[in-house]
Amino acid sequence: MSPNTGKEPKGRGCIYYNFGKVYVARLLVSVYSLRKHYAGPITVFLADDPTVNKLREVLQKLQVNVILKNDLSRSFDRHKLFFESPYETTLSFDSDMIFMRPIDHLWEPLERHGVLATRFHTPSHGIGGTHEKRGPFDRVDHLEGVRNLLAPKTFEIAMHRLVQEKIDVNIGVFGISLPRGAAFLNDWAAHMERGRGKNILLLDEMLVNGLLGIHDHYLADEAWNCPADEYFRYTNLADAKVIHYFGDGDTRLGSRMGRNPATWAGMLWFQMYKEASDIIDFGPWRTHDFTIANRRELFAHHFIPKKIRLAKRLSRNLMSLKK
Repeated sequence: MSPNTGKEPKGRGCIYYNFGKVYVARLLVSVYSLRKHYAGPITVFLADDPTVNKLREVLQKLQVNVILKNDLSRSFDRHKLFFESPYETTLSFDSDMIFMRPIDHLWEPLERHGVLATRFHTPSHGIGGTHEKRGPFDRVDHLEGVRNLLAPKTFEIAMHRLVQEKIDVNIGVFGISLPRGAAFLNDWAAHMERGRGKNILLLDEMLVNGLLGIHDHYLADEAWNCPADEYFRYTNLADAKVIHYFGDGDTRLGSRMGRNPATWAGMLWFQMYKEASDIIDFGPWRTHDFTIANRRELFAHHFIPKKIRLAKRLSRNLMSLKK
């Protein structure tokens, strides 16, 4: 595969891919936050739909290049972004993250090793899980999903890394530098094609986990891709360089994940959104983003019950004093 720009890839740069109207607000906030710390080239891959011209105009204000690409799916084609990238050294970012620090320190190790991934500290058997009784977000089960796509020894290495060495990665921040990283990219692409159409959960991410053990790579600290939710991280949020709001809206663990406006991480995202709103018109996309459209209700849902409990407790204390 060769870049679709008609030019040879050159230099360093960052890429995103946007999926529909639902993710546009998150994409714009992410790019805005990145621009606070990084002046280099950024390219966003967009599907060619009726809203693309308006989005292109906004992205151009942020000095972002746009490539139209219609044949990319969310989990089956992430590897193609690196073949299509206009850069020799590419950092790929998910749109559901904000940048709190410069990314300068990532480029040199990426170019030295050819591949850069970031640590992910989800318990291997799921949140609160054990080998006998698995918990939510069971990464062993996710890795099992790609067992039949990998050579037996490769899968054995990957499982040992995950369970015994506690090495897991999330590819919300992921980098490949050519030509050094070409062997990994070609291997990943071949395995992705083997898994196409097989309905494997997190196919792209679990194949990266499966293949890193047999390829040279740099494993960056979790602070470079820090989960917003405490279930998944060791890093103090104050030390995070990039905050990742994956699983936005999921409530399986008892509280709302992702951009929860009642959490510190959620408040940081909404502060960035408010700041970005000074130069970006989110109007065309705000109503398509459930979290933004319902942030006041989500905030009230978290805090009002707590206020009611406190009021009842105060009432009981007053009654006891009267007695």
